[in-house]
Amino acid sequence: MKTLVVLFVTLFALHAPPNLGVVNSISLADHYKIEGTFSGNTEGENSFHLIIAKNNNTKNFEIIPYLYQEEEIIKLKAVTFEKLPSVLSFHNNDDILSLVTQSKVGRDEMINVVDLNLSSGASSISEAIDTDDFKTLIRKKDKNLMVFSDKEEVKIIDVKGAETMNTITVKADASSADFLKTLSNSNLDAINNDEFVANGSISTFRAYSDGASVLITEENTKEALTNVVQIPLDGDSEQTAKTLIFGGEKPDLKIKKSTSYVNNDKLYQLQLGKEVAVLDVFGIDSDFKSSTDLMNVKPSGSADNFESTKAFTKQASKKVNEPTVTINATKDNKLKVRFDFVNKNTYNYRYDWWWHHHWQMQQMQLMMQQNMRHSVPSFGPAAVSDYYFVGENKSYFEITIDASGGVVDGASSETLYQEIDKKAHIKTLEENKKLKHTSTVFTKTTFRYLAYNKKTDVFTFVNKAL
Repeated sequence: MKTLVVLFVTLFALHAPPNLGVVNSISLADHYKIEGTFSGNTEGENSFHLIIAKNNNTKNFEIIPYLYQEEEIIKLKAVTFEKLPSVLSFHNNDDILSLVTQSKVGRDEMINVVDLNLSSGASSISEAIDTDDFKTLIRKKDKNLMVFSDKEEVKIIDVKGAETMNTITVKADASSADFLKTLSNSNLDAINNDEFVANGSISTFRAYSDGASVLITEENTKEALTNVVQIPLDGDSEQTAKTLIFGGEKPDLKIKKSTSYVNNDKLYQLQLGKEVAVLDVFGIDSDFKSSTDLMNVKPSGSADNFESTKAFTKQASKKVNEPTVTINATKDNKLKVRFDFVNKNTYNYRYDWWWHHHWQMQQMQLMMQQNMRHSVPSFGPAAVSDYYFVGENKSYFEITIDASGGVVDGASSETLYQEIDKKAHIKTLEENKKLKHTSTVFTKTTFRYLAYNKKTDVFTFVNKAL
Protein backbone atom coordinates (compact mmCIF):
# COMPACT_ATOMS: atom_id res chain seq x y z
CA MET A 1 0.00 0.00 0.00
CA LYS A 2 1.55 3.19 -1.16
CA THR A 3 1.45 6.06 1.30
CA LEU A 4 2.11 9.66 0.37
CA VAL A 5 2.89 11.99 3.24
CA VAL A 6 2.97 15.73 2.80
CA LEU A 7 4.12 17.68 5.84
CA PHE A 8 2.99 21.19 6.67
CA VAL A 9 6.04 22.95 8.10
CA THR A 10 5.51 26.73 7.56
CA LEU A 11 2.39 28.89 7.14
CA PHE A 12 2.34 32.09 5.15
CA ALA A 13 0.85 34.94 7.17
CA LEU A 14 -2.85 35.07 6.48
CA HIS A 15 -2.65 38.76 5.72
CA ALA A 16 -0.17 38.19 2.88
CA PRO A 17 -1.26 39.08 -0.67
CA PRO A 18 -4.42 37.14 -1.54
CA ASN A 19 -3.14 35.60 -4.78
CA LEU A 20 -2.97 31.83 -4.93
CA GLY A 21 0.26 29.95 -4.68
CA VAL A 22 1.38 26.36 -4.30
CA VAL A 23 2.89 25.85 -0.87
CA ASN A 24 4.97 22.82 -0.05
CA SER A 25 4.91 23.20 3.72
CA ILE A 26 2.63 24.98 6.20
CA SER A 27 2.12 25.41 9.94
CA LEU A 28 0.03 27.91 11.86
CA ALA A 29 1.54 31.06 13.28
CA ASP A 30 1.68 31.41 17.07
CA HIS A 31 -1.29 33.77 17.29
CA TYR A 32 -3.67 31.10 15.96
CA LYS A 33 -5.52 28.68 18.22
CA ILE A 34 -6.67 25.62 16.30
CA GLU A 35 -10.36 24.81 16.78
CA GLY A 36 -10.79 22.01 14.26
CA THR A 37 -10.43 20.75 10.71
CA PHE A 38 -12.83 19.66 7.98
CA SER A 39 -12.26 17.79 4.70
CA GLY A 40 -14.38 17.02 1.65
CA ASN A 41 -14.37 16.14 -2.04
CA THR A 42 -14.01 18.45 -5.02
CA GLU A 43 -13.50 16.82 -8.44
CA GLY A 44 -12.06 13.38 -9.18
CA GLU A 45 -9.28 12.52 -6.75
CA ASN A 46 -8.95 16.12 -5.53
CA SER A 47 -10.20 17.40 -2.19
CA PHE A 48 -10.46 20.47 0.01
CA HIS A 49 -9.31 20.80 3.61
CA LEU A 50 -10.22 23.50 6.11
CA ILE A 51 -8.42 24.56 9.25
CA ILE A 52 -10.72 26.43 11.62
CA ALA A 53 -8.76 28.64 14.00
CA LYS A 54 -9.12 31.64 16.28
CA ASN A 55 -6.92 34.62 15.44
CA ASN A 56 -5.91 35.88 18.89
CA ASN A 57 -4.72 39.17 17.39
CA THR A 58 -8.09 40.10 15.85
CA LYS A 59 -10.25 37.97 18.21
CA ASN A 60 -12.06 36.66 15.11
CA PHE A 61 -12.33 33.10 13.82
CA GLU A 62 -11.10 32.03 10.40
CA ILE A 63 -11.79 29.18 8.02
CA ILE A 64 -8.45 28.67 6.26
CA PRO A 65 -8.98 26.66 3.05
CA TYR A 66 -6.48 24.44 1.24
CA LEU A 67 -6.88 22.40 -1.93
CA TYR A 68 -5.28 19.00 -2.40
CA GLN A 69 -5.03 19.18 -6.17
CA GLU A 70 -2.94 16.93 -8.40
CA GLU A 71 -0.85 16.01 -5.32
CA GLU A 72 -0.09 19.66 -4.58
CA ILE A 73 -1.31 21.79 -1.68
CA ILE A 74 -2.82 25.13 -2.72
CA LYS A 75 -3.76 27.77 -0.17
CA LEU A 76 -6.81 30.00 -0.58
CA LYS A 77 -7.64 33.20 1.25
CA ALA A 78 -9.21 32.76 4.70
CA VAL A 79 -12.87 33.52 5.45
CA THR A 80 -13.50 35.46 8.68
CA PHE A 81 -16.29 34.98 11.25
CA GLU A 82 -16.96 36.85 14.49
CA LYS A 83 -17.95 33.61 16.26
CA LEU A 84 -16.74 30.03 15.94
CA PRO A 85 -18.22 28.51 12.74
CA SER A 86 -19.31 24.92 12.20
CA VAL A 87 -19.29 23.41 8.72
CA LEU A 88 -22.59 21.59 8.30
CA SER A 89 -22.29 20.52 4.66
CA PHE A 90 -20.79 21.32 1.26
CA HIS A 91 -21.28 20.84 -2.48
CA ASN A 92 -19.51 21.63 -5.75
CA ASN A 93 -20.48 23.41 -8.97
CA ASP A 94 -17.60 23.48 -11.45
CA ASP A 95 -14.93 25.69 -9.81
CA ILE A 96 -17.19 26.86 -6.97
CA LEU A 97 -17.09 25.07 -3.62
CA SER A 98 -20.05 26.01 -1.41
CA LEU A 99 -19.84 25.54 2.37
CA VAL A 100 -22.95 25.55 4.54
CA THR A 101 -21.81 27.02 7.85
CA GLN A 102 -23.45 27.77 11.19
CA SER A 103 -22.35 30.29 13.80
CA LYS A 104 -23.75 32.72 16.32
CA VAL A 105 -24.92 36.17 15.31
CA GLY A 106 -25.61 37.96 18.56
CA ARG A 107 -27.48 35.41 20.65
CA ASP A 108 -28.97 33.57 17.70
CA GLU A 109 -27.65 30.61 15.73
CA MET A 110 -27.56 31.43 12.02
CA ILE A 111 -26.63 29.65 8.79
CA ASN A 112 -24.49 31.20 6.05
CA VAL A 113 -23.46 29.78 2.69
CA VAL A 114 -19.86 30.54 1.73
CA ASP A 115 -18.81 30.25 -1.92
CA LEU A 116 -15.11 29.66 -2.61
CA ASN A 117 -13.84 30.07 -6.16
CA LEU A 118 -11.22 27.33 -6.45
CA SER A 119 -9.58 28.99 -9.45
CA SER A 120 -9.32 32.61 -8.31
CA GLY A 121 -9.43 32.16 -4.53
CA ALA A 122 -12.23 34.74 -4.20
CA SER A 123 -15.02 34.11 -1.69
CA SER A 124 -18.51 35.43 -1.02
CA ILE A 125 -20.94 34.84 1.83
CA SER A 126 -24.72 34.78 1.84
CA GLU A 127 -27.07 36.68 4.08
CA ALA A 128 -27.73 34.94 7.39
CA ILE A 129 -30.51 32.32 7.48
CA ASP A 130 -32.40 31.88 10.75
CA THR A 131 -32.25 28.34 12.18
CA ASP A 132 -35.73 28.41 13.73
CA ASP A 133 -37.56 25.17 12.84
CA PHE A 134 -34.50 23.84 10.98
CA LYS A 135 -34.70 20.06 10.58
CA THR A 136 -32.00 18.71 8.29
CA LEU A 137 -29.81 19.12 5.22
CA ILE A 138 -29.99 16.83 2.21
CA ARG A 139 -26.59 17.00 0.56
CA LYS A 140 -26.30 16.47 -3.19
CA LYS A 141 -23.15 16.76 -5.30
CA ASP A 142 -24.17 20.14 -6.71
CA LYS A 143 -26.49 21.58 -4.06
CA ASN A 144 -27.87 21.33 -0.53
CA LEU A 145 -31.54 21.17 0.39
CA MET A 146 -32.33 22.76 3.73
CA VAL A 147 -35.53 21.48 5.34
CA PHE A 148 -37.53 23.49 7.90
CA SER A 149 -40.75 22.37 9.54
CA ASP A 150 -43.34 23.76 11.93
CA LYS A 151 -46.85 22.51 12.75
CA GLU A 152 -48.45 24.09 9.70
CA GLU A 153 -45.87 24.03 6.91
CA VAL A 154 -42.63 22.66 5.53
CA LYS A 155 -40.09 24.99 3.92
CA ILE A 156 -37.37 23.83 1.54
CA ILE A 157 -34.46 26.12 0.63
CA ASP A 158 -32.79 24.81 -2.50
CA VAL A 159 -29.19 26.07 -2.11
CA LYS A 160 -26.97 26.11 -5.19
CA GLY A 161 -24.70 28.91 -3.96
CA ALA A 162 -24.37 31.94 -1.71
CA GLU A 163 -26.47 34.03 -4.10
CA THR A 164 -28.51 31.28 -5.73
CA MET A 165 -31.28 29.96 -3.50
CA ASN A 166 -34.90 29.05 -4.14
CA THR A 167 -37.44 28.79 -1.31
CA ILE A 168 -40.51 26.54 -1.52
CA THR A 169 -43.19 26.73 1.17
CA VAL A 170 -45.61 23.81 1.56
CA LYS A 171 -48.74 24.19 3.67
CA ALA A 172 -50.86 21.34 5.02
CA ASP A 173 -54.20 20.24 3.63
CA ALA A 174 -56.70 17.98 5.39
CA SER A 175 -54.73 14.84 4.46
CA SER A 176 -51.37 16.13 5.74
CA ALA A 177 -52.25 18.22 8.81
CA ASP A 178 -51.44 15.44 11.29
CA PHE A 179 -48.33 14.50 9.29
CA LEU A 180 -46.84 18.01 9.52
CA LYS A 181 -47.82 18.42 13.15
CA THR A 182 -46.03 15.20 14.14
CA LEU A 183 -43.03 16.03 11.93
CA SER A 184 -42.54 19.38 13.66
CA ASN A 185 -41.84 17.57 16.95
CA SER A 186 -39.75 14.73 15.48
CA ASN A 187 -36.24 14.11 14.17
CA LEU A 188 -35.82 13.97 10.41
CA ASP A 189 -33.05 11.87 8.86
CA ALA A 190 -31.73 12.96 5.45
CA ILE A 191 -30.90 10.04 3.16
CA ASN A 192 -28.06 10.37 0.65
CA ASN A 193 -28.53 8.39 -2.57
CA ASP A 194 -25.24 9.64 -4.06
CA GLU A 195 -23.14 6.92 -2.45
CA PHE A 196 -23.43 3.26 -1.49
CA VAL A 197 -26.02 2.92 1.27
CA ALA A 198 -25.53 -0.17 3.44
CA ASN A 199 -28.18 0.56 6.07
CA GLY A 200 -30.96 3.08 5.97
CA SER A 201 -32.56 5.13 8.69
CA ILE A 202 -34.71 3.64 11.43
CA SER A 203 -36.22 7.01 12.36
CA THR A 204 -39.95 7.55 11.91
CA PHE A 205 -39.41 10.46 9.50
CA ARG A 206 -36.94 10.39 6.59
CA ALA A 207 -36.18 12.87 3.80
CA TYR A 208 -35.05 11.90 0.29
CA SER A 209 -34.00 13.92 -2.74
CA ASP A 210 -35.46 11.94 -5.63
CA GLY A 211 -35.25 13.39 -9.10
CA ALA A 212 -36.80 16.86 -9.04
CA SER A 213 -38.60 16.31 -5.73
CA VAL A 214 -38.04 16.06 -2.02
CA LEU A 215 -39.99 13.22 -0.43
CA ILE A 216 -40.59 13.00 3.30
CA THR A 217 -41.75 9.63 4.59
CA GLU A 218 -43.35 8.61 7.88
CA GLU A 219 -43.25 4.99 9.03
CA ASN A 220 -46.26 3.47 10.79
CA THR A 221 -44.90 0.07 11.72
CA LYS A 222 -47.98 -0.94 13.73
CA GLU A 223 -50.11 -0.91 10.59
CA ALA A 224 -47.27 -1.57 8.10
CA LEU A 225 -47.98 1.77 6.41
CA THR A 226 -45.70 4.42 4.92
CA ASN A 227 -47.05 7.95 4.58
CA VAL A 228 -45.36 10.14 1.95
CA VAL A 229 -45.41 13.87 1.26
CA GLN A 230 -43.91 14.76 -2.11
CA ILE A 231 -42.57 18.30 -2.71
CA PRO A 232 -41.65 19.20 -6.34
CA LEU A 233 -38.63 21.50 -6.46
CA ASP A 234 -39.51 22.77 -9.94
CA GLY A 235 -43.08 23.69 -9.00
CA ASP A 236 -44.64 26.80 -7.49
CA SER A 237 -42.95 28.59 -4.61
CA GLU A 238 -46.12 28.04 -2.55
CA GLN A 239 -47.67 24.58 -2.56
CA THR A 240 -50.10 22.39 -0.65
CA ALA A 241 -48.95 19.09 0.83
CA LYS A 242 -50.95 15.96 0.13
CA THR A 243 -50.23 12.74 1.99
CA LEU A 244 -49.92 9.55 -0.04
CA ILE A 245 -50.35 6.23 1.82
CA PHE A 246 -48.64 2.97 0.85
CA GLY A 247 -48.95 -0.53 2.34
CA GLY A 248 -51.21 -1.92 5.04
CA GLU A 249 -52.70 -4.48 2.68
CA LYS A 250 -51.62 -7.73 4.38
CA PRO A 251 -53.29 -7.88 7.84
CA ASP A 252 -53.68 -11.67 7.54
CA LEU A 253 -49.89 -12.14 7.45
CA LYS A 254 -49.46 -10.82 11.01
CA ILE A 255 -46.80 -8.26 10.11
CA LYS A 256 -44.74 -7.25 13.15
CA LYS A 257 -42.38 -4.69 11.62
CA SER A 258 -42.04 -2.69 8.45
CA THR A 259 -39.68 -0.15 6.93
CA SER A 260 -39.15 1.51 3.55
CA TYR A 261 -36.74 3.22 1.17
CA VAL A 262 -37.31 5.62 -1.73
CA ASN A 263 -35.44 5.36 -5.02
CA ASN A 264 -36.19 6.68 -8.52
CA ASP A 265 -39.90 7.42 -8.01
CA LYS A 266 -40.61 4.12 -6.26
CA LEU A 267 -41.18 3.17 -2.63
CA TYR A 268 -39.68 -0.14 -1.49
CA GLN A 269 -41.45 -1.44 1.59
CA LEU A 270 -40.17 -4.40 3.64
CA GLN A 271 -42.73 -6.17 5.85
CA LEU A 272 -41.70 -8.77 8.42
CA GLY A 273 -43.39 -11.25 10.73
CA LYS A 274 -41.93 -14.23 12.59
CA GLU A 275 -42.01 -16.32 9.42
CA VAL A 276 -42.99 -13.65 6.90
CA ALA A 277 -40.74 -11.48 4.72
CA VAL A 278 -42.29 -9.54 1.85
CA LEU A 279 -40.96 -6.75 -0.36
CA ASP A 280 -43.63 -4.55 -1.93
CA VAL A 281 -42.68 -1.95 -4.53
CA PHE A 282 -45.04 0.98 -5.20
CA GLY A 283 -44.89 3.65 -7.88
CA ILE A 284 -45.12 7.05 -6.20
CA ASP A 285 -46.43 8.84 -9.30
CA SER A 286 -47.84 5.78 -11.05
CA ASP A 287 -49.96 2.68 -10.50
CA PHE A 288 -46.88 0.44 -10.54
CA LYS A 289 -46.87 -2.32 -7.93
CA SER A 290 -44.96 -5.55 -7.43
CA SER A 291 -44.67 -7.97 -4.52
CA THR A 292 -41.95 -10.53 -3.74
CA ASP A 293 -42.12 -13.30 -1.14
CA LEU A 294 -38.55 -13.19 0.18
CA MET A 295 -38.90 -16.52 1.94
CA ASN A 296 -38.94 -18.21 -1.46
CA VAL A 297 -36.16 -16.26 -3.16
CA LYS A 298 -32.52 -17.30 -3.25
CA PRO A 299 -30.27 -14.35 -2.22
CA SER A 300 -27.82 -13.05 -4.81
CA GLY A 301 -25.43 -11.99 -2.03
CA SER A 302 -25.12 -12.02 1.76
CA ALA A 303 -22.91 -11.30 4.75
CA ASP A 304 -20.52 -13.98 5.97
CA ASN A 305 -22.65 -14.74 9.02
CA PHE A 306 -25.96 -14.90 7.13
CA GLU A 307 -27.65 -18.26 7.78
CA SER A 308 -30.98 -18.24 5.98
CA THR A 309 -33.89 -15.94 5.21
CA LYS A 310 -35.92 -17.72 7.88
CA ALA A 311 -33.23 -17.15 10.55
CA PHE A 312 -32.83 -13.53 9.40
CA THR A 313 -36.57 -12.89 9.69
CA LYS A 314 -36.70 -14.34 13.18
CA GLN A 315 -33.80 -12.15 14.37
CA ALA A 316 -35.01 -8.99 12.62
CA SER A 317 -38.44 -9.38 14.23
CA LYS A 318 -37.05 -9.31 17.78
CA LYS A 319 -37.97 -6.31 19.89
CA VAL A 320 -34.40 -4.98 20.20
CA ASN A 321 -33.82 -5.04 16.43
CA GLU A 322 -35.09 -2.89 13.59
CA PRO A 323 -35.01 -3.99 9.94
CA THR A 324 -33.51 -1.81 7.20
CA VAL A 325 -33.88 -1.94 3.43
CA THR A 326 -31.73 -0.02 0.93
CA ILE A 327 -31.47 0.22 -2.85
CA ASN A 328 -28.17 0.52 -4.74
CA ALA A 329 -28.08 0.81 -8.52
CA THR A 330 -25.81 -1.56 -10.43
CA LYS A 331 -23.60 -0.85 -13.42
CA ASP A 332 -25.85 -2.94 -15.68
CA ASN A 333 -29.00 -0.94 -14.88
CA LYS A 334 -30.42 -3.28 -12.26
CA LEU A 335 -31.08 -2.70 -8.57
CA LYS A 336 -29.45 -4.46 -5.66
CA VAL A 337 -31.82 -4.56 -2.69
CA ARG A 338 -30.14 -5.10 0.68
CA PHE A 339 -32.04 -6.30 3.75
CA ASP A 340 -30.44 -6.02 7.16
CA PHE A 341 -31.32 -5.36 10.80
CA VAL A 342 -29.67 -3.24 13.47
CA ASN A 343 -29.85 -2.91 17.23
CA LYS A 344 -32.15 0.05 17.74
CA ASN A 345 -30.42 0.94 21.03
CA THR A 346 -26.98 1.38 19.44
CA TYR A 347 -27.65 2.37 15.82
CA ASN A 348 -28.12 5.82 14.35
CA TYR A 349 -28.09 6.55 10.63
CA ARG A 350 -25.54 9.13 9.57
CA TYR A 351 -24.57 8.99 5.92
CA ASP A 352 -21.57 11.34 6.27
CA TRP A 353 -20.65 10.10 9.71
CA TRP A 354 -16.88 10.03 9.08
CA TRP A 355 -16.47 13.78 8.67
CA HIS A 356 -19.32 14.68 11.02
CA HIS A 357 -17.64 12.49 13.61
CA HIS A 358 -14.31 14.25 13.46
CA TRP A 359 -15.78 17.75 13.40
CA GLN A 360 -18.18 17.04 16.24
CA MET A 361 -15.56 15.32 18.36
CA GLN A 362 -13.37 18.39 17.99
CA GLN A 363 -16.27 20.62 19.01
CA MET A 364 -17.50 18.53 21.92
CA GLN A 365 -14.89 19.64 24.46
CA LEU A 366 -15.34 23.29 23.52
CA MET A 367 -19.12 23.04 23.76
CA MET A 368 -18.91 21.37 27.17
CA GLN A 369 -16.84 24.30 28.39
CA GLN A 370 -19.27 26.80 26.88
CA ASN A 371 -22.29 25.01 28.29
CA MET A 372 -20.91 25.38 31.79
CA ARG A 373 -21.41 29.11 31.32
CA HIS A 374 -24.38 29.18 28.96
CA SER A 375 -27.48 27.16 28.24
CA VAL A 376 -27.20 24.42 25.61
CA PRO A 377 -27.66 25.99 22.14
CA SER A 378 -30.81 25.04 20.29
CA PHE A 379 -28.86 24.31 17.12
CA GLY A 380 -25.31 23.40 16.22
CA PRO A 381 -22.88 20.53 16.62
CA ALA A 382 -24.37 18.08 19.06
CA ALA A 383 -22.35 16.21 21.65
CA VAL A 384 -21.36 12.87 20.18
CA SER A 385 -22.17 9.55 21.79
CA ASP A 386 -20.46 6.29 21.00
CA TYR A 387 -23.61 4.91 19.38
CA TYR A 388 -22.70 6.65 16.12
CA PHE A 389 -19.69 4.40 15.80
CA VAL A 390 -20.72 1.06 17.30
CA GLY A 391 -19.84 -1.71 14.86
CA GLU A 392 -22.91 -3.63 13.72
CA ASN A 393 -22.87 -7.38 13.35
CA LYS A 394 -23.82 -7.49 9.69
CA SER A 395 -26.37 -10.17 8.84
CA TYR A 396 -27.63 -8.80 5.54
CA PHE A 397 -28.77 -10.56 2.43
CA GLU A 398 -29.40 -9.13 -1.02
CA ILE A 399 -31.56 -9.75 -4.05
CA THR A 400 -31.17 -8.20 -7.49
CA ILE A 401 -34.24 -6.95 -9.33
CA ASP A 402 -34.93 -5.38 -12.70
CA ALA A 403 -36.95 -2.26 -13.52
CA SER A 404 -40.23 -4.20 -13.41
CA GLY A 405 -39.52 -5.49 -9.90
CA GLY A 406 -38.74 -9.01 -11.06
CA VAL A 407 -36.02 -10.95 -9.26
CA VAL A 408 -32.94 -11.70 -11.36
CA ASP A 409 -31.78 -15.15 -10.27
CA GLY A 410 -28.12 -15.70 -9.53
CA ALA A 411 -27.14 -12.10 -10.31
CA SER A 412 -24.06 -10.61 -8.71
CA SER A 413 -24.04 -7.21 -10.40
CA GLU A 414 -21.43 -4.64 -9.38
CA THR A 415 -22.96 -1.57 -7.79
CA LEU A 416 -22.60 1.88 -9.31
CA TYR A 417 -21.16 3.23 -6.05
CA GLN A 418 -18.38 1.30 -4.33
CA GLU A 419 -18.99 -0.13 -0.88
CA ILE A 420 -16.17 1.04 1.41
CA ASP A 421 -15.68 -0.04 5.01
CA LYS A 422 -15.07 3.51 6.19
CA LYS A 423 -15.22 2.61 9.87
CA ALA A 424 -12.26 0.27 9.50
CA HIS A 425 -10.12 3.05 7.99
CA ILE A 426 -11.19 5.59 10.60
CA LYS A 427 -10.54 3.19 13.48
CA THR A 428 -6.85 2.95 12.57
CA LEU A 429 -6.60 6.74 12.54
CA GLU A 430 -8.36 7.10 15.89
CA GLU A 431 -5.96 4.68 17.55
CA ASN A 432 -3.03 7.01 16.85
CA LYS A 433 -2.96 9.11 20.03
CA LYS A 434 -0.24 11.42 18.69
CA LEU A 435 -2.66 12.97 16.22
CA LYS A 436 -5.24 15.67 16.89
CA HIS A 437 -7.67 17.75 14.81
CA THR A 438 -8.10 15.00 12.23
CA SER A 439 -10.49 15.15 9.27
CA THR A 440 -10.97 12.59 6.53
CA VAL A 441 -12.17 12.24 2.97
CA PHE A 442 -12.72 9.27 0.66
CA THR A 443 -12.14 9.51 -3.10
CA LYS A 444 -12.73 6.67 -5.55
CA THR A 445 -9.28 5.21 -4.92
CA THR A 446 -7.95 6.90 -1.78
CA PHE A 447 -8.54 7.38 1.92
CA ARG A 448 -7.02 10.79 2.72
CA TYR A 449 -6.76 12.54 6.05
CA LEU A 450 -5.40 15.74 7.50
CA ALA A 451 -4.06 15.58 11.03
CA TYR A 452 -2.16 17.74 13.48
CA ASN A 453 0.82 16.13 15.20
CA LYS A 454 1.12 17.48 18.74
CA LYS A 455 4.80 16.56 19.00
CA THR A 456 6.02 18.17 15.79
CA ASP A 457 3.46 21.03 15.80
CA VAL A 458 2.73 20.48 12.09
CA PHE A 459 -0.21 19.33 9.97
CA THR A 460 0.20 16.17 7.94
CA PHE A 461 -1.65 14.86 4.90
CA VAL A 462 -1.68 11.09 4.48
CA ASN A 463 -3.00 9.20 1.45
CA LYS A 464 -3.75 5.48 1.61
CA ALA A 465 -5.01 3.39 -1.27
CA LEU A 466 -8.43 1.83 -0.74
